[in-house]
Amino acid sequence: MSKTLLFNKVIYSIFFICTIITCIIVYNDVDNSMASKFVIGYAVLALFMLLYVPIITLFNARKLKWDYLRKVLSKFAIKFATFFALNCVFDYIFKSPNVDILKAASHALSLSFGLAFFDVTFLDRRKK
Repeated sequence: MSKTLLFNKVIYSIFFICTIITCIIVYNDVDNSMASKFVIGYAVLALFMLLYVPIITLFNARKLKWDYLRKVLSKFAIKFATFFALNCVFDYIFKSPNVDILKAASHALSLSFGLAFFDVTFLDRRKK
């Protein structure tokens, strides 16, 4: 197992566990200094993840063959268009006729990026 793959798994595990703990802290309205520091630390970790995941995905994507990368990019484009259209339709039907296009595009972009490039982020040396 490569060091990068192991580091990715550890970071994602820590993020998942901290997300659960932060949800419990916020839901139960825990109000002490330790909980506040933990939530601030979680926010810093979330900002780190926002920067780390795209960078490591691009770093791993440059090692892939063009045929595989083209398939992943086409999956990304199809998923983005589908999620964007569904988000706009559901917002129009259930919320109001005023659909926020920027919000719908940002949600579709993040969801489609995460789903399409998940295997690229956790790229193992055997897949190359």
